[in-house]
This record gives sequence, structure tokens and C-alpha cells, in this order.
Amino acid sequence: MYKILLTFLIFGVFQCDKTEVNAEKGLFGEWRYVGTFSHLASYKCEVCEDFDFDKSIYRLNFLDANNYTAKINLLNATGEYSISFDDTNTEVSMGTFENLNIQILNKPYETEADSKFQTMFTESTNFSLSPNNAKQTFDELRLGSNNSEYLLFVRK
Repeated sequence: MYKILLTFLIFGVFQCDKTEVNAEKGLFGEWRYVGTFSHLASYKCEVCEDFDFDKSIYRLNFLDANNYTAKINLLNATGEYSISFDDTNTEVSMGTFENLNIQILNKPYETEADSKFQTMFTESTNFSLSPNNAKQTFDELRLGSNNSEYLLFVRK
């Protein structure tokens, strides 16, 4: 009897070590922009030690499975999106991302960087989502399109 209990206990401990992406949780929550990166380049780090989560001027908040709000520097936006999971494993979930619409709620001064971010976000067609683990402090979200660049976001 003790051997059976010990076996289940050991099996349970090994199951707790796995980091899983909950497909139902998906993108929900607030994401902070880290930067724009290229698949063609090699980086020492993408989310480096000097990254300040609270100072990010671009933020996405996925409210539910279809709606989001965005803060693009001084611009406030809202919109709808859809995703489909193509590949979900214990380390990374990947799939298609479609920005169905984006509505800018105000019109303050918009910088060139704001415009580039907004364009890349609205043209995003795919995503990859990796949960935090021993190597990374944050959940990471990459939104990309058919070009070589992608937007990187993190969530606490």
C-alpha cells in the first residue's frame, strides 16, 4: 500500500515541475511592450535586466477571448481580435492572430515610433506565447507577421 502511495507522490511531484501554457487562459491580462526584434538577428537578451516593466509606454490588455484595450504611448485604443492555437506544448504555444479592428479613442500627438508600433500590431498574423520559468521572470508574447520583425511583450 505504501509503495503505491509513494509512486503516486513521486509522479505528482514530477508533474508539478512542468510549465504548461493554459490554452484557455491564452492572452488574457495586461502585456507590456519590451521592444521590436528581428528573427534574422541574434540577441544576447531580449528582456534584459535593465527592463523596467512599469515604464513601458505601450501596453495591451486582452480583456477576454475577443476584446482588448491598448495604450500606445498617449493613444488610447480598443479593438477586437481572434486567435487560434496551432501548436501547444509544455513550453510554447503558437498560433494565428488576427486583429479584427482597432479604434483609436483619442488623437494626441503621435510619434513615428507610435505609428510603427500601431502598424506592426494591426498587421500581426501570428503569435507565440511562452510562460515564465526558471530562465525567464515573465510570460512572453511575440506578435509577428510575414516580415522578419516581431513585437515582444511580457506579463507578470
